[in-house]
Amino acid sequence: MAVASIPNQDPRIYVEDTDLDLPKVLDNRTRYLYFKKVAQGGTCVISSCFDMHLRRTIAYKALRKELADDLAEQKRFVREARVTAMLQHPNTIPTYELGRDGSRHVYFTMKLVHGRTLRAILDDCMKQNSHNVSHYSLQRLIYILSQTGHALHYAHNHGVIHRDIKPENILIGSYGEVLVLDWGMAKVWSKDPDKVHTETFSKFKRGNPISADGILQTELQNLHGTPPYVSPEQLEREPNLDHTTDVYSFGALLYEILSLTRMIPGDTVNQVLDFIRNNEIASPVEKTELELPEELVNLCMRCVDRDPANRPQSLENIITRLENWLNLKETSEMAGN
Repeated sequence: MAVASIPNQDPRIYVEDTDLDLPKVLDNRTRYLYFKKVAQGGTCVISSCFDMHLRRTIAYKALRKELADDLAEQKRFVREARVTAMLQHPNTIPTYELGRDGSRHVYFTMKLVHGRTLRAILDDCMKQNSHNVSHYSLQRLIYILSQTGHALHYAHNHGVIHRDIKPENILIGSYGEVLVLDWGMAKVWSKDPDKVHTETFSKFKRGNPISADGILQTELQNLHGTPPYVSPEQLEREPNLDHTTDVYSFGALLYEILSLTRMIPGDTVNQVLDFIRNNEIASPVEKTELELPEELVNLCMRCVDRDPANRPQSLENIITRLENWLNLKETSEMAGN
C-alpha cells in the first residue's frame, strides 16, 4: 500500500509554527486534525493529517472500520507498526507513534512521502514497451531495485522477512528516495526456538479474479503475499520459510523490470497458483523484443529458481552484482562521451 502519490509542495517553515506554545495538557484526541484519505487497501486506510503538536503533515494508518475490532487484524497491525519502527534504515519509512484513538482503535503515524510506486512507473514503461519513459531508464530501474535490496538485506539481518515484495510496495519519493513499504505480512521468530508461531489472518475465495494491474486486493487463506510474486514454498505454506522467499519475489521484480511483462500469467488466483505449481518460468528474453543484459537475465533466473537452495543465499550478493553492472554501464557511457 502506497503512503502517498500526490504532488509535493514543499511547505515554508515559519516562526509562528516553530515557536507556538505547546498546550499545558496534551490530549491525543485533538492532536491529529484535517484528515484526508490518500490510500486504501484490503485491511487499512492511510490518511494525511496535521500533527498539531509538531506542526507538520504526516501519514496516519488505521484499520478499516469493519476490521477495527477484529483481534487478529489488530495483532497483525500492531506487529506491522513495530516492525516498521524497528527497521530504521534509509530505505524504510520512519514511524512516529503507535496509539489508540478515542474509540480505542489502534493506529500508527509515519512520514508522509510524496512520490510514485514502482507499479505506476512500470505501467508507464509497459504501455510504451520502453525502458526510457519519464527519465526511468533501465539503469535507474535497476538502481531502484538495488535500493530495495538494501532494505531487504537489512531486514534479513534483523531476522525479518517481508513476504509481500511487489511493485506496489516500493515507493520512489520526490527526492529520488526509494522506500520499501507495507511490512504487514512480515514474518518474525520467537526468542524460543522450540516455540511454534501460528498466525490467523483474513480469508478469501480462491476463485477471486485478479485486478487489472495483476494484484490481489485480499489475502489467500494462510498465504501471506501476493500470488504473482509469491515463492513456491510460500505458496505451499512450508513451515521452515526463510529469507530466500524474498529473494524469489525480488527476482520476480527484476524479471518484470527487464521484460516489462509480469513473470506469472493468469487472470484468476487459481490460474496464477496452478502456473507456479506446474510450469517452468521462461527466460525474460523470451517475453520481449528488448535487448537485455545477459548478466541480469542470468541473475534473475537464479533468483526465481524453484528450489530455494539454488537461489542466491544473500541479498548482499545480489546487490553487489546489480551495482557492479550499474558501475560498468556508467563507466562505459563516460568513456563513450
